[in-house]
Amino acid sequence: MGRVPGAALAVATLLAVAPAHADHTFPRGPIVVPGGVATPGYCWSEVKLFDTLRYGPVDFCRKNLAYRPGRLECAQVGENVCWVLLGAQWTLTRTPMSQYVIPCPDGPAPPVCPRMTFR
Repeated sequence: MGRVPGAALAVATLLAVAPAHADHTFPRGPIVVPGGVATPGYCWSEVKLFDTLRYGPVDFCRKNLAYRPGRLECAQVGENVCWVLLGAQWTLTRTPMSQYVIPCPDGPAPPVCPRMTFR
């Protein structure tokens, strides 16, 4: 069996590990990343996860310090996630695209939304 070129192997690996449920999109223009501009190789949309020490990752956060179940004070954040090729290295980028206000659930209090979550 012959050798597989590095770029072909990277793309094959990327396609093999991509989430099966993702909404796949392919932006047409370049992506601005720290250190330059890169062309995206593979993109999809997903909901941002917020980490909690006690309950693990959750897909929403609360906007206020006071937690009031049932009030419209929690939010979900949609992200555009892309693998981009920078030089010879694949890099994962995340860009917040949308914010959805949702009622806070009755369960345990979610984490407070980080300051830089929203524009």
